[in-house]
Amino acid sequence: MDLGQRVKNLRGTIRQREFAKRCKIDASTINKIEKGSLIGTLDIHIKICQALGISLSTLYKDVYEEKIHPLEVILEKPLTLDKKISRHILTRNVLLNKRMLPEILILEEEKQLQENLPPDTQRFIYVLEGKVEIGTKNEKHTLSHDQSLYVTDASIQHTLRNTGLSPATILVVTNPIVL
Repeated sequence: MDLGQRVKNLRGTIRQREFAKRCKIDASTINKIEKGSLIGTLDIHIKICQALGISLSTLYKDVYEEKIHPLEVILEKPLTLDKKISRHILTRNVLLNKRMLPEILILEEEKQLQENLPPDTQRFIYVLEGKVEIGTKNEKHTLSHDQSLYVTDASIQHTLRNTGLSPATILVVTNPIVL
C-alpha cells in the first residue's frame, strides 16, 4: 500500500476538504498525497497524524513495506542546483525508509552552497576531491582530500565553499533527512 492510499483509508468518510482543514494543510496537498503525485514532508505527515490522533508509526504501518530491501543498488541521476553545483542523492525511498541522507555534492571552482537546516540536524562532511572551506559566522575550517568534519548542530547557518582550482567532490551525510 502506498502512503496516499493509507491516508485515504485512515480519514475514512471525512471529506477531503474537511480533513485538510483539520490537518491545517491546503486541500490540494491532501489531494496530491492521496493521488500519489506527492509524498509530502515529515511536517505534513505529523499534521495528518495529529488530525487523526495517531502516531507516525501507525501512519507508516504497511506503507511501502513490499518495496523495502536490505540491500540497495543505486543508479540515480544527479539533482542539479545550477550548472556549477550538483547533488547526487545516494539512496531511494528517502523520506519513509531512511534515517540519513547520503549525497555526493560537486562544487565547481569558486562556488559555494549556503544552507540552513532544521534544529537537531547533524551532518558528516568528507572531501573526496579538491579543497573546501566550511564556515559559520564564528568558525571556518578548510578540508582537503580525505579530510572530514562532523557538524553536531547543522541548524547553524553554514557555507560549503570550493577554495581550490578544480571541482570539489564531497560526501555529505545528513541526519535526519532534509530535502
